[in-house]
Amino acid sequence: MIELLKNTNFLIIFFTLFFISTLVFGISIILKFSKKKKLSEADKKELKNIFKNMKVNKSDKEKLIDYDKLYHKILQKFGYNGTFGEILKTKPNEIGNLNKVWELHKLRNKLVHDVDEEIKENLFLKVKEYEKEIEIILK
Repeated sequence: MIELLKNTNFLIIFFTLFFISTLVFGISIILKFSKKKKLSEADKKELKNIFKNMKVNKSDKEKLIDYDKLYHKILQKFGYNGTFGEILKTKPNEIGNLNKVWELHKLRNKLVHDVDEEIKENLFLKVKEYEKEIEIILK
């Protein structure tokens, strides 16, 4: 009987420790992948300079396309790989407004692939929205 109790206590302790260690490991993995990544100050400075230069002497269509490329580059600097769409599907924590960035990226795709006069009417406002999103991610 004493032998059985010793074995039972051992099993209880073993499974308790196993459960706790698994829980701690799981939480550490979640925390690791949920943290926002950071850009180095040098990267921020470089990207802000690129952004500043993009704002000058371009049509709204060109700006929006360039901003889309820049946003993709920013996400790559954060360590994400793949096409812009693939990266957005991973829902990066660094993005201020994921839905807005998706909307702007889809608009960029329409501008590049479609001829739609209705799109061009609101382009100035969309360019301003993209500028805001870039400023947010480069804070």
